[in-house]
Amino acid sequence: MIFLNLFLYISLLFIPPEQINPLPVSSCKEYMDAAKKARADKNRLLEISILEEGIVNQCADSSIAYSQLSLCYLELADQSYSDRNENNENNRLENFTAALDFANQAIQIDPENVYGYERKSMAFAGLVDVQGLKQKVQLADSVRINAEIALELDPKNDRALHILGRWHYEVSQFGGFMRFLARLFFGTAPKASYEQALHYFTKSAELQDYPVHHYWIGITHLKLNNDTSAKNHFEYLLSLESQHHNDQFFKDQAKQKLEDLN
Repeated sequence: MIFLNLFLYISLLFIPPEQINPLPVSSCKEYMDAAKKARADKNRLLEISILEEGIVNQCADSSIAYSQLSLCYLELADQSYSDRNENNENNRLENFTAALDFANQAIQIDPENVYGYERKSMAFAGLVDVQGLKQKVQLADSVRINAEIALELDPKNDRALHILGRWHYEVSQFGGFMRFLARLFFGTAPKASYEQALHYFTKSAELQDYPVHHYWIGITHLKLNNDTSAKNHFEYLLSLESQHHNDQFFKDQAKQKLEDLN
């Protein structure tokens, strides 16, 4: 599937309903501090509740509040990273759509909010993942455009670099029919290459030494028939400390790739 799981840094722990409603606070800063604490405690639903209440009461003009809420909905959409099935496609579509709406509102308030563009790109990538073939081709370039804007605003944004790497990787796999649709809609097929994908993945790993970046470096090396380099990155990522909920997923995948290579 195109752009399957671009999104790195996702965790969701369900909490009892009685714990979801946040305590009343009186300023946007207090709402944001409470949301930050909920995130630190890995209470994603509580964080969403705080941010939504904050936007209604005190944070309606806070671009950061909207971009953070966008991230929360991206995480909700992508919570079952290694266990996808058709039964949750509607929920994922709704959450990716909400993430896109909140990212757009963040950008409307502050056109230089790098996180707004980063999350807009991620939301489009998620929508590409759950849409049909025609919609995939129509939406694919929106992923690249918004990631490039995020990168212009912050050249050291590893997530934007990773998204661009995934764009090049996935578009390089477009079959003949998808390229035909791209020419039909845009006049030309998008130009992408595994070499460019490797470039972006490598830069993202230089900024943040995360398993996900090295996994995709390895995967891209396999596409380029560089099995030794791929093996080196798979082995290296296994030595990294797990910091995000999906790190173990990438480690498990790397172990499988190493078995296949041996």
